[in-house]
Amino acid sequence: MYLTFLDLFAGIGGFRRGLERSGHTCIGHVEIDKYANKSYMAMYELENCPYGTDSGSNFCKMCSPEVKKSCDQKTCKGEWYAKDIKQIRAGEIPRAEIWTFGFPCTDVSISGRMAGIHGERSGLFFTVAGLLKSTPAEDKPRYLIVENVKHLVSSERGTAFTTVLFELWEAGYDCQWEIVNSKEHGVPQHRERVYLVGHLRGERGREIFPLGRTNAAPVKQLVDGSQGNRIYDPSGASITLVSQAGGFGGKTGLYAVSVNRKEGITAELQQARTLTASDARGLNRNQDQNAVLAQIPPCAAFIDMNADGQFTEESRCLKARYYSGISNHKGETSGIFICQGHPDCVRAVITPDRLKKRQNGRRFKEPGEPSFTLTTQDQHGILICCYDHGLPIREAKKDGYTVAHHGDGINLSYPNSMVSRGRVGKQCAQTLLTGGTMGVLLCCRIRRLTPRETWRLQAFEDFLFDRARAAGISDAQLYKQAGNAVTVNIPYKIGLRLAGGGYEI
Repeated sequence: MYLTFLDLFAGIGGFRRGLERSGHTCIGHVEIDKYANKSYMAMYELENCPYGTDSGSNFCKMCSPEVKKSCDQKTCKGEWYAKDIKQIRAGEIPRAEIWTFGFPCTDVSISGRMAGIHGERSGLFFTVAGLLKSTPAEDKPRYLIVENVKHLVSSERGTAFTTVLFELWEAGYDCQWEIVNSKEHGVPQHRERVYLVGHLRGERGREIFPLGRTNAAPVKQLVDGSQGNRIYDPSGASITLVSQAGGFGGKTGLYAVSVNRKEGITAELQQARTLTASDARGLNRNQDQNAVLAQIPPCAAFIDMNADGQFTEESRCLKARYYSGISNHKGETSGIFICQGHPDCVRAVITPDRLKKRQNGRRFKEPGEPSFTLTTQDQHGILICCYDHGLPIREAKKDGYTVAHHGDGINLSYPNSMVSRGRVGKQCAQTLLTGGTMGVLLCCRIRRLTPRETWRLQAFEDFLFDRARAAGISDAQLYKQAGNAVTVNIPYKIGLRLAGGGYEI
């Protein structure tokens, strides 16, 4: 049984995409943010209809390509749209069987204003509750799907959540609810949100919760390539997305294939060398060596340039005729072993022993650039992967830090804070926020997430992202919209339950 729904506080349509994927039909939406609405219209191919505009500026009709084909230029059959929910009256809302809304969390989120459920932004919940109470019984939606931050449950010592349940009960709805983590539902993001499903009193409601869970193992990249063409294993978990991603470090990252932390980089490389050496010796000059190179893990280390070379974590002693090639004497010549998959692992550095050295020029070269000019005064080195020992991240713990390893997510906000905790996510990203403060440790550096990756962490397909970007939406807005969005897979599963079926992702 497929239903119609209204998308309130629509954002970029996380509820819409999930419910449409599960077979339901959207008949209208409400969104006041002009950039989010511009993305929404581009993503779902909607245009303002000149024949369906209300006399008031708050309402209009939106036409899809299918509707425009059959338009008689008299009566618009497109979707209903309203800009400001505070200007809507009950009789102006089209009848739908489901209302969805993730009302603003600004005043109840622990990273927000903490003004409570009655705050200026989060208090818009009462606007929706008032519309439900004012709607005649025959026109009320049969179901409500509500989303907000996990902290709503404990805000104001639990009275905020009690207020929400009581207001919906007064409007005629019995509610069931669950705290759902996105990482357990097919996306690599640690994002805990409370979801409520309200059933109109007097109707027999389906049991929606608990939702089934999927494997939350760390995400794995299966096929490398340029950004946008990479393929990742979908059974992983990332750090929570935030909505405002301008500035340094924006958001969390997706991760390369993990390594054995206990044995470290040397054991990984030595295993690869043992695996590939015999294969390489068996190749002749006409054979393709890509198959052999493909087996080398994504990292870098020193290797002595002998026929049967060994990996080490320190360079051999340099000799005068370093350039003379492979030696017959063990351990005299040392080279850099660079994996094909991760050129970012290796960078030249000057005076590595002087961390606070003042330098007019650069101290670190970009990946692939040659070393600094050798002099008699400066020491030279290379920056390689930190698989073995990791990178200490300051946290309010007994020892003062948590060690982050390759692929761990790092919250980059307030790096010098002595009271912050939970800054490191082990092989997953923390919740995406609006300030763009999440990164991922890749070998020796923290890489910023791209806007496309943040949308993927909310389970939006690439073609929807491409439509929003083609509409001229800036990266800052794309980051913000991802962080404010509902993870598509959750309403998808709820929609399947409402339709009376099971689900798969």
